[in-house]
Amino acid sequence: MTDGVLGSLRSGLSVERSRLSGSPAKELAARARHFLFISAPFGPFARLLAGRLSQSGARSTRILVNGGDVLDWGLRDAVAYFGPTRRWAGWLEKLIHARGVTDIVTYGDSNPYSVAALRLGEELGLRLHVFEQGYFRPDWVTLEPGGVNANSRLPRDPQWYRERAAYAPLLEADRVGRTTPSAVARITRYHTAMYLGLPFFPLYRAPYHHPALLQAVGHTLRFVTQALSSATQKRRQQSLVKSGRPLYLVLLQRPGDSQLWAHSDFEDTESFLDKVVASFAAHAPKDAMLLVRPHPLDHGLDPHERVLRRLARREGVVDRVHYVDHGKLHELLPRVSGAVCVNSTAGLAAVEFGCPTVVLGRALYDMDGLTHQGGLDSFWNSASAPDAALYDDFRAVLMAATQINGAYATRRGRELAVPEAARRLLNGPIEGLGPIP
Repeated sequence: MTDGVLGSLRSGLSVERSRLSGSPAKELAARARHFLFISAPFGPFARLLAGRLSQSGARSTRILVNGGDVLDWGLRDAVAYFGPTRRWAGWLEKLIHARGVTDIVTYGDSNPYSVAALRLGEELGLRLHVFEQGYFRPDWVTLEPGGVNANSRLPRDPQWYRERAAYAPLLEADRVGRTTPSAVARITRYHTAMYLGLPFFPLYRAPYHHPALLQAVGHTLRFVTQALSSATQKRRQQSLVKSGRPLYLVLLQRPGDSQLWAHSDFEDTESFLDKVVASFAAHAPKDAMLLVRPHPLDHGLDPHERVLRRLARREGVVDRVHYVDHGKLHELLPRVSGAVCVNSTAGLAAVEFGCPTVVLGRALYDMDGLTHQGGLDSFWNSASAPDAALYDDFRAVLMAATQINGAYATRRGRELAVPEAARRLLNGPIEGLGPIP
């Protein structure tokens, strides 16, 4: 791990949102920093953040790989890459040396451009900063050095969190309001510009399993279907909850999500469901039922329900396995016997609600005392509830180390997040938590 990464994990946490200022030494240090933005959240967040960094004298450059990047950032302080992904790393290394880049900034750590940039930055000893959606939504965003989720540099040792929780301040969130409408609008604008820009970026390939326009159609159809079947879906879910029988909740990933194919041994949602249904049929109590819920941002293009019925028929449990696309997760979690997930933040929400949870992929929160460690087959009969005290310690440290109050999609969310994100990029997030093992 580079000294830059360690330094960003060790240095101070401050929750005030005053304008960036400091000693002459700090100002001189900031002037020596050059932040290279590889990818960014949809919308103007990255451009506003770069403007905030410039107030301290730091420089910023954005790499543009498609028309959506041009829309969100503009052409100022930007360099366009028109080549194929196989030549990306070599081109990027030359740019880093030519411009004196000191810091790499990405949104997510699994798309091909970000993966190569973070690997190169590690080799060159640069500081690495990764933004992502918040671990605790909707009022928080994530900023970590080096990687997020399964790639987080934070330990998986429960004792580490217990010992450091006393040094983590209690953070309170200003509400950011509804983010989904603004997020959808930003995503739509970005992908429209991406398609319009293809004549200028002909070698760009979007890292999606389905084309963005087809996903948009799928989201629209799913929204209509949910609206038309809401009453039926609600009654079905209520009958399962009120039956009094053990009810296990299966939380699906968003199709194509890197957390599925990059941080688990499953190729897709079907292979995940195959394992879960087979284990449920062989090992769960005979009166238990399985409730499968799709991700809120599922595009509806993959036939989850049809696949689930086929797997249930194969295992002889078709009358005990159900698919429901309805309702809010926080209303359901307190009423189920356990939750099964790959590695999503919905699994972390289940832990927060005290719900026994098993993680089948690789996740930051998958550790003894928070999640079931005995494997899926033993989960159905021997899972215990999370240790509430450990969860409180884990949450306190994770909040201090990685979370920033705000949101990417809304004006209010950006007003909250940008000043603190700039401060952390320059000064680092943690004080008193000690070195990372």
